[in-house]
Amino acid sequence: MHRQRWLAKALIAASLAAFCTLSRAEYSDDLSQTVTVEKQVGIASYYSDKFHGRRTASGERYDKNALTAVHSHLPFGTLIKVTNLRNHRTVELRINDRKHAHNRRLLDVSKRAAQELGFVGSGLAKVEIEILRLGDT
Repeated sequence: MHRQRWLAKALIAASLAAFCTLSRAEYSDDLSQTVTVEKQVGIASYYSDKFHGRRTASGERYDKNALTAVHSHLPFGTLIKVTNLRNHRTVELRINDRKHAHNRRLLDVSKRAAQELGFVGSGLAKVEIEILRLGDT
């Protein structure tokens, strides 16, 4: 029984890992400056209304009507472009919170962001994120 649970957990982890990918490309217009563009693909969900008004990891209050997101390691204040890969809708979001250790999704977004991306009904979406500007470290 214990072995079956371990195997089930391993299969779930492997399937989640298959949904998340990371690609980096470096380019330079001149030799003095190199820019790294990072794109990530994974699953996004959105915050429940019950979190509206609660403090985020950055110290600000969560606003379900703001265009904000949760990410595991991007610095607070980082601006990202999020694209729903099913309907190709995009939105620019600011990172203002950290996800919990048990959360395996790439991103959690505010309710307004989920509405603009068109996945409030389903609750989840496969998305691509692109870093537009890094925030404070």
